[in-house]
Order: sequence, then structure tokens, then C-alpha cells
Amino acid sequence: MKHFKKIAIMFMCLALLFPYNAAAHSGRTDSSGGHRDNKNASGLGSYHYHCGGYPAHLHENGVCPYSSSAKTSSSSSSYTKKFSKYYQSSVVKKVQKKLNKLGYKCGKEDGIYGTKTKNAIKDFQSDEGMTVNGEIKKALLKKLKINI
Repeated sequence: MKHFKKIAIMFMCLALLFPYNAAAHSGRTDSSGGHRDNKNASGLGSYHYHCGGYPAHLHENGVCPYSSSAKTSSSSSSYTKKFSKYYQSSVVKKVQKKLNKLGYKCGKEDGIYGTKTKNAIKDFQSDEGMTVNGEIKKALLKKLKINI
């Protein structure tokens, strides 16, 4: 037993000499708010951004998806559609709060339109006899009695 304790203590000391960092990166960013991710730990490629404290993301067409210019863009592409006034964080948070209150589990009320939120919206739309698409639009907000 004494021998086992000595080996265990030696192993712990060695572990302290070679610390293991599970974080994806140190958090340092360049002047553009981005950084290299050579090991692709984020799954977004070799370079991504962390603007305004948001999670790792890309800048399609050079525009941050969290910037006000992306949210008010008049482009009809699916990329900018997600950032219409119905997908602003404050609106998504209200939808999440209402859906959770009604028993549709969309997870944390964080204002992020993710898979859980989309699926909860689809379930609600199905139960209410609406077109099932998982999108936040005027009709959904009206059914949920949410004013923006």
C-alpha cells in the first residue's frame, strides 16, 4: 500500500508539471476581433471572430452577424433573413420565455435562435394548426401574444 501511495503522489506531481488546458484558445484576438484556430477546435475553420462577447462565429461577406447592419439588411438571402427584426435577441428571448411557460421546452432563455428553440416553435405551430416551419414571424408572435 505504501508503494501505491508513492506512485500516486509521483503521478500527481508529474501532472502538475504538464498542465492540460481544455480551452479552445487563450482568448486573445487581433485588431479585427478574430483569431487563428489552426486546430479548428471551434469547427469554424482556421479563423473566426468573438465580437462583442458573442460565441465564436464567422463574418460572411465581411459583416458580423451580430452587428446592427446585419440585422437590418434588406437582402433576401437566408443568411440575412435570420437577422430580421423577428430574430433579434430580445424578441427571441420573449418567444423562448413564452414557449417555456406553455410547456414547449426550448431550453435556456438566452435570446439565441438555436435548434431547441426552432423545434419548440415547430411543436407549438403544429399544435396550433399553423404552418409548421419553425420560423419567427408576425403570425407566431400574434399567437403567442407577444408585442415587439
